[in-house]
Amino acid sequence: KIKIAKRAGFCMGVRRAVNLVLKALNEKKHPIYTYGPLIHNPQTLELLNKLGVKVLKNKEETVPYGVCIIRAHGIPPQEREELSKKFEIIDGTCPRVLKVQAFAKKAISEGKEVVIIGDKNHAEIKGILGYCKDKGYVINSFEDIENLPELKNYVILSQTTQDEKLFKELSKAILSRYPNGEIINTICNATEVRQNEVRDLSKTCSSIIVIGGKFSANTNRLAEIAKKEGKKVYLIEKTEEIPLGELKKEKAVGITAGASTPNWLINEVVDFLKSGTSKLYLFLKFFSFLSFPQSLNFTLLFWGLLNFANFTLNLKTLSFLLSLFSFLMIKYNLENLQNLKTFEFYYSIKASFLKKHKSLIKFLLILFSPLCILSGIIYHPRILVFFIVLTILNQIFFATRFHFIVEPLILIGLSLFFYPFWNLLFTLIFLQILFILLFLHLYFESVYFQTDGFLPSNFLFSLFEYKETKMYKLMLILILFGIIFIFPLFYLNRFYILLLIPWGLAYKFLVLLKKRPLGQIIYLENLSLVLPFTFNLISLILK
Repeated sequence: KIKIAKRAGFCMGVRRAVNLVLKALNEKKHPIYTYGPLIHNPQTLELLNKLGVKVLKNKEETVPYGVCIIRAHGIPPQEREELSKKFEIIDGTCPRVLKVQAFAKKAISEGKEVVIIGDKNHAEIKGILGYCKDKGYVINSFEDIENLPELKNYVILSQTTQDEKLFKELSKAILSRYPNGEIINTICNATEVRQNEVRDLSKTCSSIIVIGGKFSANTNRLAEIAKKEGKKVYLIEKTEEIPLGELKKEKAVGITAGASTPNWLINEVVDFLKSGTSKLYLFLKFFSFLSFPQSLNFTLLFWGLLNFANFTLNLKTLSFLLSLFSFLMIKYNLENLQNLKTFEFYYSIKASFLKKHKSLIKFLLILFSPLCILSGIIYHPRILVFFIVLTILNQIFFATRFHFIVEPLILIGLSLFFYPFWNLLFTLIFLQILFILLFLHLYFESVYFQTDGFLPSNFLFSLFEYKETKMYKLMLILILFGIIFIFPLFYLNRFYILLLIPWGLAYKFLVLLKKRPLGQIIYLENLSLVLPFTFNLISLILK
């Protein structure tokens, strides 16, 4: 059994810094630099390098003028001032770190000294010390307290990722020695929550996997806490370091991750463990990566429309549905092959799968192409012309932000094939399906956004500056529109109130996304089938 900490992976500050880079990339700001490593995660830094984002090791480097993004840990004000003369500055400093810097600056302006509890070689500490004007002292152990000068008027601050227990113990020891100090606990709440979650995981798991950079302070602290709880700890940076043979013997394995660890890396670890232990997971993985959920989603919804229009499920209707499903399988699997390199930046397990199973995808394309043609001919040959036009349109919009309109265009085009059946009921059901399709598109984008990777520019997220709250509002608006358009249907037939069920489920999906479930991407993709399946089931019942 795998148990994942609810609060693991990217913290708010790290996610903000990464999104600033993503925004700069999509705004075509070049060249882009980060002053020092943006975050303490080697895999993310490697992806940044592939995207052309270079790391400035020091402010004296001679490079072309461009954009310089301040790392999440912050930098001293003197260095920032020098950098601003050479670059356009984008401040990626974590807001919590900015708060600590502000406390230090205020204390110095009031004539106080500053004691910082943390790692003196950590980038965050160096940045805070820059505001202390030689009146700042770093403490990391009881021995360090012995080296402090006599303090008369001072404040005690903390590195945001410091261990809560150690901070309290050291603060108490300093105050007992120099009583005129003020304690300001600047440990980030997310850090405390993560550390407590590791303790909770240790109560039910015999082994703990901690994912993160070996040089990440907060990642190492999570590993230390698990060790103190008497657990076997595996501190890893990549899946190759996991001893699967040993872990198979365990009844329950806990997974947590440092604040600089992206969710796509947590997905990799879960995938590695599940692929080696669960046949159900392997089935869902193949099912998802070969585009069955997306193809079935649309097919089930359109079949539902035909049910509401009282179509008989005869050979002609079945041929139409088979032709549609085959076309969608071709469309989505071709897109998978086209997106192969893109997946490496946010969906690494899918990229690896596609590389490994290219021949299987080609087999599916060969299988569904004649199926699409034959079933299309049985229904009506002109449907094939329509599919060819859609394929061309899909390629035109593929690399643009308007790629999302392809599915609505398919819906509109197919509906026109049944224009003799257009009436008020058909129109209202058509709108229900349109809203569900748009909702599912945003649902998938949100799932991929939560991988903490670098999304391509054809995602709708880029239009909303990569802010989840805006996407969630749009999803909520679609839910409300869906519910509003049920009332005219209720007027036609009171049993159409059943269509509230899919929108209730859609709201549940939205609530689930807001919780940011970690390491669950395969399950979340397959979960999308619930909405179309429910809609189709209701259409069959009402028919």
